Amino acid sequence: MEENQKSIVVPVDFSGSSENTISEAILLSKQIQSKIHLVNVVEFNDWWNNIIINKELRDKLNEMALQNIKSITDKYPGVNFESIVLFGRRHEQILKYAESINAIFIVLYDKHKDENESKILGSTVTHIVTESKCPVITIKNKTVGQIKNIIVPIDLSDNADLQLNSAIEFHKLNNAHLHFVSVLFKGLGTRNIRIKAKAQQLKSKLKDLKVPFKVSLIKKQNTYAYQDILEFSNIENADLIIIMTHKENYSFDTYIGAFAHQIVNLSEAPVMTITSKAAKSDPENILNKFVDPLGVFKS
Repeated sequence: MEENQKSIVVPVDFSGSSENTISEAILLSKQIQSKIHLVNVVEFNDWWNNIIINKELRDKLNEMALQNIKSITDKYPGVNFESIVLFGRRHEQILKYAESINAIFIVLYDKHKDENESKILGSTVTHIVTESKCPVITIKNKTVGQIKNIIVPIDLSDNADLQLNSAIEFHKLNNAHLHFVSVLFKGLGTRNIRIKAKAQQLKSKLKDLKVPFKVSLIKKQNTYAYQDILEFSNIENADLIIIMTHKENYSFDTYIGAFAHQIVNLSEAPVMTITSKAAKSDPENILNKFVDPLGVFKS
């Protein structure tokens, strides 16, 4: 891999959904001049499979998977692809590979088999969204050619600036309008005061940056805050939602843990997640991937 080559990881399973994800990754890769790594994982669910699958069979499975990937890449001449086949647990291999190449994004597609089924976030997506050391973009039912409206739910965490700077990066690429939003809870006056103060600080910062934005504080109307955010996102015709996936605890300051899971699960728009695990990673990597994830601020 070329030095300083930006990389996007796209897991593929040769379904129609995979191709939707690739189309979105191609649009992103053209904007940030990156290579797309198409990763297929031949999943072994237990140690017994690792014993009975010998080298000859692995080689055959590897060859078949590479041929299937080639049938996809042939449809997109001129796109910079890298093809890789891995063996093991799907989410573990994807995460390890993304970290090994210092990927700046993982782009996933989460689908439900039947619209009538209860929507449950897939286990692979759940693991990757909550454990990745780089931002993850989960594509849902809505795919977009250009990001015009970005929704950024804000809370009281210390890592909210990562959301802000990521949103600004996408604004620079797409001239997108930024919509910052938080939910005010009835009976939580102290928290609401802190949210209002943070919103005011955000407004001042954004005015100095001279980017188009709106900051909205909405009263909680539904049973759960994520429902209010999803309704707001639909009204604003969101093309991307950017959220932190904080570790679960009982503090209202980090309510967005379960919130994030539901947003990724139920949003019609693509959702970009940044993990708390990533925020605690090596400071240099944070600077490159999160404070300036697309390298726009580099001289």
